[in-house]
Amino acid sequence: MSTMCYLDGKILPLAEAKVGVYDIGLLRGFGIYEALTTYNHKPFMFADHMARFRHSTGNLAIRIPISDAEIEDVLSTLIALNVEKGHEAVIRMVLTGGTALEGIQYDPEKPTFYILVEQLVHLTPDVFEQGSSVTLFDFQRQFPESKTTNYIQAVLLQEERKKAGAIEILYTARGEVLECATSNFFIVKDGTIITANEHILFGITRKVAIDVARKEFTVDERAVSVEEMWHADEAFLTSSFKDVVPVVKVGDCAIGDGKVGPVTKRVMELFKDFAHSE
Repeated sequence: MSTMCYLDGKILPLAEAKVGVYDIGLLRGFGIYEALTTYNHKPFMFADHMARFRHSTGNLAIRIPISDAEIEDVLSTLIALNVEKGHEAVIRMVLTGGTALEGIQYDPEKPTFYILVEQLVHLTPDVFEQGSSVTLFDFQRQFPESKTTNYIQAVLLQEERKKAGAIEILYTARGEVLECATSNFFIVKDGTIITANEHILFGITRKVAIDVARKEFTVDERAVSVEEMWHADEAFLTSSFKDVVPVVKVGDCAIGDGKVGPVTKRVMELFKDFAHSE
C-alpha cells in the first residue's frame, strides 16, 4: 500500500505530492512546522499542538487554510492508512507562504499546507534505563517561541552529535541553558525541577511533564545558568518524539552521579500514566 499524505486539500500518494520550486518555503525558508505523535492511535494533546501551531503562524502572518476539526479528520484518515494497528504515528504539519511573489513576497491567503504521517520508531529501552547524553552548542534560535522550518543549525550539528553518541544538542546562550535542538531541557536540584522559561519553544510534552510533576514536586520555571547545570543532581529532556528522557551526561561531564535519578524516574512514570490515560 502506498504511503498517503495531505497537500492543499487533497489526500494523495506521497510519491505524487509536489510543492513548486517557487514556493517561498523552499525559496526563502519561510514556513511553520508542527509535530506530534499519537497514543492509542489518537493525536496526543491535539488541541494544545494546534494552539501552538496557530500562535506560530500568527507570528509569521500565514493563515492555516482549514479548521482544527478538518485537520483532525485528515489525521484520522492518514493514521488509519499509514500506521498499522498496535503502532503509533509521527505527524508533521508544514505551512508555508505559498508561491513567492517577486521572489520574496507572498499571498497570505494562498499558503501551501501539507501533512505527513508515518509510523513512530520508539527509542530503545536502554535510553530510559541508563540515560542519554547531549552535546553543547552556543546558539539561540531567531524566533524561539515559534516552530519555524529553520533548522539550519540543528542540521549542521547532526554529524557532531552522532560522533559524540549524543541524543540531542543542548543550546546555551549568554551563560544560560535554553533548550535542545528539538527538545526542552530540565535539571533537578535538591528535589526541585528547574527549566528555562524564556528564549525557548514551549513544548507540549514540556507542558504535560510540568503539569504532572507538580503533583509531587516543586517546578521552578526561570533562567538556568550553565554553572548551575554542572552542579545539578539530575537532568532530563522532553520531546513529542521522545517523551521524557533522562540525561546523565552533558558534553564530557556527568550530571550528578551519572545515573538516572529518582525524580526523573518518577516524572517518566507520571507522564506515561497520563499519556496512556488520554
